[in-house]
Amino acid sequence: MSTTPIPIPPDIGRSAGPLLLGYLFNWGLYGVLSVQVYLYYIGFPKDRLSAKLMVAGIIMIETLQTILVTHDVFNAYAAGFGDLNKLNDAQLEWLATPIISGIVSCSVQIFFAHRIWGISGSIYIPILVTSLALMQGSAAIGQGVQAKIIGNFAQLQVKAKTTATVWLAGSAACDFIIALSMTYYVRISRKETHFKRTNAIINRLIRLTIETGSLTATVAIIDIILYLVFPHQDYHTAPALTLAKLYSNTLLVIFNSRLRIVGGRDNDDNSVELGSLGSGPFNTRNIDNTASQSRAAVSFIKPMERRLSVNGINIQKETWTDRDSEVDHKIPHASIVDARYASAV
Repeated sequence: MSTTPIPIPPDIGRSAGPLLLGYLFNWGLYGVLSVQVYLYYIGFPKDRLSAKLMVAGIIMIETLQTILVTHDVFNAYAAGFGDLNKLNDAQLEWLATPIISGIVSCSVQIFFAHRIWGISGSIYIPILVTSLALMQGSAAIGQGVQAKIIGNFAQLQVKAKTTATVWLAGSAACDFIIALSMTYYVRISRKETHFKRTNAIINRLIRLTIETGSLTATVAIIDIILYLVFPHQDYHTAPALTLAKLYSNTLLVIFNSRLRIVGGRDNDDNSVELGSLGSGPFNTRNIDNTASQSRAAVSFIKPMERRLSVNGINIQKETWTDRDSEVDHKIPHASIVDARYASAV
């Protein structure tokens, strides 16, 4: 006996559209992340084991999320095409979105808390950031457990409002504190910096911190606003499906900030100019007008520079080792801050 199909409502785009956009953004950001991981792999083979393990863990968990998301979108838009129950079914989203997003965001935020501690020497802000990260990560896992039990997008937004609010609000607050505190501490130490090369490193660190922290905080705020203002719609699923990938890309952007294209647009008067593209061995020329200060900066920071070729693009790589933190007694104390930031990028 055949059954009469449920007619598709005229406003189906309000339910299907946000989910589809979220899936597309998730896939696109996974592609960006894959390129970032590849650049890190070929660019920094001598980084510390902890950094390599973190990058490996990030790409593994993000690959898992992409597989889960692909499974759900296939069931909703292909195998279950036209079935509104399939479209509204949470399927594996309870694991793919809140739990994985909470784990990734918590890990990245704790990483930044460690960086803040290394830069500032104070434990108060890092403890606050770590506490907020653990709180929002736990709330995200709780949201995932509730989503698994409820199993329906419409009911989830009504029955699991508390955990979702703590998760998203805590994440946004944590990102805001990270961006604010990193910028504050770096700018304070920048007043004591005397080397142009180190100034360029610090400026890049400030810019990246503000941009990445503001981006993740903004998306989390948009997510929670859509979640609270439209409790019976799935609008919030679009930004929610991108959160984990944004945090992962943020981490890799910080790691890969040491890569600079030779002759690229990010080079300025504060950087070291290398030989032109296609030339022979490097002819490194420091553009600092004070020769003695330049020699002190080079001998102190001691970057190991190497040119990489990625699809025809020549890249300057800088890697700092633990020995770079050793300070000669003849170098002024103000220079110690310079090297600390150079090694913390």
